[in-house]
Amino acid sequence: MRLKFTGFALLTLLIFFSCDDTTDKIGWEIMPQEDMVATYSTTFDVMSETVKADSVYARSMTAYLGRYSDPEFGYYDASFITEMTTAENYTFPEIYRYDPTTKRGTGRMVEDSCEDIFLRISYSKNTNNTKGFFGDSVTACRVSAYELNGQWLADRKSNGRFYRYTNINVDKYYNKEDLVGSTAYTAHDYSQNSTDAESYIDIKLDPERGNQILKLNREHPEYFIDGETFTNHVIPGYYLKSDYGDGTIIYVNRVILYMGLNLYATDSLGVALKKKVTDAKGEAGSDSTYYAVQYVFSSTPEVIQANKFTHSEKLQEKIADENNTYIKSPAGVFTALTIPYDEIYQKLGKDTLNSVKLTLTNYPDESIYDIGMENPSKVLLIRKKDMKEFFETNSLPDNQTTFYVEHNATESNKYIFNNISNLVKITIAEKLREKAASGRWTTEHEAKWVEDNKVLVVPVVVDTYSQTNSYGTATSIVVGTTHDLKPCYARLVGGKAMTNGKLKNPIKLEVTYTRFGVQ
Repeated sequence: MRLKFTGFALLTLLIFFSCDDTTDKIGWEIMPQEDMVATYSTTFDVMSETVKADSVYARSMTAYLGRYSDPEFGYYDASFITEMTTAENYTFPEIYRYDPTTKRGTGRMVEDSCEDIFLRISYSKNTNNTKGFFGDSVTACRVSAYELNGQWLADRKSNGRFYRYTNINVDKYYNKEDLVGSTAYTAHDYSQNSTDAESYIDIKLDPERGNQILKLNREHPEYFIDGETFTNHVIPGYYLKSDYGDGTIIYVNRVILYMGLNLYATDSLGVALKKKVTDAKGEAGSDSTYYAVQYVFSSTPEVIQANKFTHSEKLQEKIADENNTYIKSPAGVFTALTIPYDEIYQKLGKDTLNSVKLTLTNYPDESIYDIGMENPSKVLLIRKKDMKEFFETNSLPDNQTTFYVEHNATESNKYIFNNISNLVKITIAEKLREKAASGRWTTEHEAKWVEDNKVLVVPVVVDTYSQTNSYGTATSIVVGTTHDLKPCYARLVGGKAMTNGKLKNPIKLEVTYTRFGVQ
């Protein structure tokens, strides 16, 4: 049986044998040379670069609206598509009718018409615990809403989940002439009641749109049987974009379609009540009526919502910077790492990798502006070839080929991956198998392999819950990982600039390994 000793075990043996000058070599003299073992550490240089995200898979219940310009990265626009849904078998109140025979009334609507109709964009108030927007709270902005067209209805059925990607071609899905409404707003609206649970932006629509919905509800109640049927026959959805203002991004919780109706006030038998006094809506003795806003249709997690992000060309300056690398969300740029797998295999292929530590250091924020983006609080380390499937299938970090860490802002301003040895070993093994299966490994094979196996550093939101065992010890369990779509960025030490044939600012990969058969 081969004897295997760790460095710690060997240290213990050395301490023990050093106590007796006549026996300090006995253990080593009787041990076969091939069973000798020692632990070493070394470093490898990792090249890093900034790459364009282009788009990300946005599985989010939050929609983003507005424009924000940054002196470092330029502007980015956030707009979104949202469908609406209905309560099952929804019906509007009937027209009021009085039956003199039974002396009872039915229905409540004064007339079969819509008084007014508006879209409400609802978002959280900015507090210590929640963020409803990013940027300047008093920047004057304007939002416009457009109804989606038939192309949207066709594509949503046949093109899978294309709408999840943030480079969705929204221009295909609405007509610029079909503006349903627009309004000016600021993120903080001083006209709203301070006790309101949420902030909101209201966009008034033409009441005739409400009348069309009423008519469909009367003539085709089957269109309101469920959300899917409602989308196909009543309202396909809306595209909302900010077309004026710069400096604010709203984090939208939901969009609601309200309709205002004139209704009769009735007694327990459904009979319209009579006014006892003269007021602005009628003389004493006339029927009592009132105006009511109906919460009718809304966006929900069950219907499609698609975020669209557009960045300025200034991002190209960051991609071209060879002396640093950058992370920028949402869907801006990532840092890509080229790990020297071949060099590691050539030097340590016969040894045992114990740990591989990767440290990414970010420069502190030196912005002179009052409003600045924070560093991403969590980042995911993932191979380029794995990213699409990882996010589309709602996978979780497995500490095999995917890892996440939190930003250590208070102590070191670093993202520290303490041990990615599994990633290194798995990737090397995969390459050996691919080379053996190929029969002939060409330069084209090698270039594609290197590109596919670059490791991306991606800002993410990690959802967890706390699980407590029978001993009262709480453990945080990861239940979801999604792209971080809020504004954030980091400038990292690294880059692909060269000096005298070597990387100018290499990232150091710290490798601890065990070697057998040492002298």
